[in-house]
Amino acid sequence: MGLRERKKQATRRALEETAARLTLERGLEHVTVEEIAAEADVSTRTFFNYFTTKEEALLGDVPPTPDEQARRVFAEGGPTGAFVDDLITLLTTSLISPEALAAHREAMHLRKRLMEREPQLVPGMLARFHNVEQEISRAIAQRTGASPEDARPQLVAATAMAVTRQTMKSLHFTEGEDAADMRAVLRDAFRNVGRAYAPSDD
Repeated sequence: MGLRERKKQATRRALEETAARLTLERGLEHVTVEEIAAEADVSTRTFFNYFTTKEEALLGDVPPTPDEQARRVFAEGGPTGAFVDDLITLLTTSLISPEALAAHREAMHLRKRLMEREPQLVPGMLARFHNVEQEISRAIAQRTGASPEDARPQLVAATAMAVTRQTMKSLHFTEGEDAADMRAVLRDAFRNVGRAYAPSDD
């Protein structure tokens, strides 16, 4: 990643963090875009280069959406050819280091506090999760040759998102914990879901 892109990401994070802090301190109705920009030491115009509303800044990038390249690799049968392992890679493509994992979990906790403080943000967050789920569902449909409207890709995507959210809650992100640990926990979680819904022998 180049210097310019790192600076852009840093500015985006600063705006998100400032919006969240001011909202938790004052309440959403008492925070303006101009105040967020000033606190983050950027212009209002710069704010609107990244977000269209203060609500959008508060929601941030949770959950992260797998990028187009990762979705394409998965849809084409990669990167390993094993469906569950490849799905796990797709779900964790943006969480590749302990720092990224810890930052994502911190962001999830922050958004939870914001949802509790400002429940009017909940529909926007649910829409974010729905959009990511739909992207994953389409990638699954492309990989399996199913219609995007078929129930199975949608069900697998919904289950995968739920398992991922639960896994993120259970990890502690200690110094030695990394994306490989998360993927191992996810793999076990998918096995547990499979066992729970397997046909009974009775």
